[in-house]
Amino acid sequence: ESLLCEIYDLRNVMVGFAYGSGGSKDAASILANGMKHLKKIEAVLEIESKKSTAEVVHLVNSKFSAPDFHLFEMLDQFEAFCKTYELGNLYSELKRLQQFKEGFAKLDENKLYLESWLHKELPFNNCMAQFGSLPGPKTYVHTESSKLAAWRNKGVVELNLE
Repeated sequence: ESLLCEIYDLRNVMVGFAYGSGGSKDAASILANGMKHLKKIEAVLEIESKKSTAEVVHLVNSKFSAPDFHLFEMLDQFEAFCKTYELGNLYSELKRLQQFKEGFAKLDENKLYLESWLHKELPFNNCMAQFGSLPGPKTYVHTESSKLAAWRNKGVVELNLE
């Protein structure tokens, strides 16, 4: 539960930036705020790695859990944020998080989603956001970007995980 809260705090850093709900608009300070949470999660992964022989170290008892999925999503977004704002390698001080992200992406259980349009063609955030409101991540511009919204008119999504 505390890991979900920590990842939610990390999410709030990005939400504050993307939706302009207070705080700094300086990308470097946003990353610095995010790093506080990422370093805590890095420490958890370090502890878990000592308890596990698995190739991918998960956050809780070497098993998939809700925090793993949310963490993967936030790492995806912060990685793109660093690239977009030329802030360097997100993982330069976060080797366990880099291993987690790369390993989690390689798991067979995640391939269906990660190789689908649901991951590749949907933006991180909705069209109101100033960051990640179009895939790329790019920024959605009202009246100009609707033709780039490739996810529209996709219909009902049904996943068969069998």
